[in-house]
Amino acid sequence: MKQRRYSSPRRIKAPQKQLHKIRIHTEGKITEPGYLNMLGRIYRQKVYLDIDTTGQVPKSLVEQACQDEDERRRQRRPVPPYDYDEIWCVFDVDEHHDINQVINRARQKRVKVAVSNPCFELWLVLHNQDQTANIHRRNIQRLAQELGLIEGKSIDDSSFTHLLEKYENARRRAKELDRWHEGNGSPPRSNPSTGVWRLVDSIRDGRAKEDTS
Repeated sequence: MKQRRYSSPRRIKAPQKQLHKIRIHTEGKITEPGYLNMLGRIYRQKVYLDIDTTGQVPKSLVEQACQDEDERRRQRRPVPPYDYDEIWCVFDVDEHHDINQVINRARQKRVKVAVSNPCFELWLVLHNQDQTANIHRRNIQRLAQELGLIEGKSIDDSSFTHLLEKYENARRRAKELDRWHEGNGSPPRSNPSTGVWRLVDSIRDGRAKEDTS
């Protein structure tokens, strides 16, 4: 009698986990995208970052993000490239005089913002030390270089490793600055302050955070 042959069971491939997808528009073309891309590689099992580095001023940056959000909402089931879970803008107060209007525009469209005053390099410095005194953009950039956190405008691998290790220190200091400004009656996002930690939290956790910027 001819024996029936049984093929070995086919292994069913487990469905791939859906990554949390974040669209990020950055004002800076080098430092911010470099830092965020490094984060994206570290947390690639949780999150996918789609970073636009056109380097526009905050108003134009937010308008582009709002267009992304409008397109995402027009689709009943958003498909690439508009299947974002979050849309962020990263920019500096610097010498811009319309920041409050820009932030309000972003909020109307549910676009999140990570604003630094005077600039992004403050976020880097807070990994190493406190900074409570008002400081000019050029001075905080110079300090970041003196501390070895950036070379020119770039962050190398060893500096990024240091930033990762000191993240909780920077986050705590940034939150303390917010409380300090609130306590002395200063307007939100006064110099010095930064909200970059909120975006980093979303990247690290792989899920959206409440926008309290």
